[in-house]
Amino acid sequence: MAAARSWVNPVLWVLALVLINALWSNVSRQDAPNEVNGIDRFETYRDLTVAPVFGSEEAMPATFQTSFTSSSLEQANVSFAIKKDNLSVIHSWSGLLTDTPPEWSGTLEPGTYTVVTEVEQGVDVEQVLLLQPFDSIRLQGHAVLSVLLVVLAFAEQGVRAFVSARTQGAEQKAKKEVAPFKRTSFSRDDANVPEDDASPWRPPLTPSQEIRE
Repeated sequence: MAAARSWVNPVLWVLALVLINALWSNVSRQDAPNEVNGIDRFETYRDLTVAPVFGSEEAMPATFQTSFTSSSLEQANVSFAIKKDNLSVIHSWSGLLTDTPPEWSGTLEPGTYTVVTEVEQGVDVEQVLLLQPFDSIRLQGHAVLSVLLVVLAFAEQGVRAFVSARTQGAEQKAKKEVAPFKRTSFSRDDANVPEDDASPWRPPLTPSQEIRE
């Protein structure tokens, strides 16, 4: 049984290491949607803040999706642009209402961005910015989680060894304890006492013995 546990425990920790890294890889690639403009809430100038994750200044993957619709117009001019600090243009597009705006994909560094959208009256706009914030620290996350899992594995082995040592020590101490009942020792004089005198039953005395006493 002990030999079986000697290889089962490391295998379980290896599987846990693979599983936790696979989960983190999946989480780091998840998209976080940020609504820029909606049908009921539209602004020509919309400011966005891309915040750093755990202090990391690395650029993170981003996707910008736009759709233009209208229930009253058959054709109209539409356009949008993404600017960093309202100066440098990251992406821009202009066309007609019947055109399909392209989906922009790239990376955005932490900072402030402005989305400038220009449409004619009666045009509805839906814009969504998808960010993968944890992708910028994906490698660091793999390293940290792996180190923490290894530390936890060694800590678990240390706790097992400590508990085992305490248990063995308690068992040895219990064996060394003196029994509560002791054997009574008799002296040699007590051993020589005749059995007749030690017995509570004595034969009756003769008349001569009674006079002597």
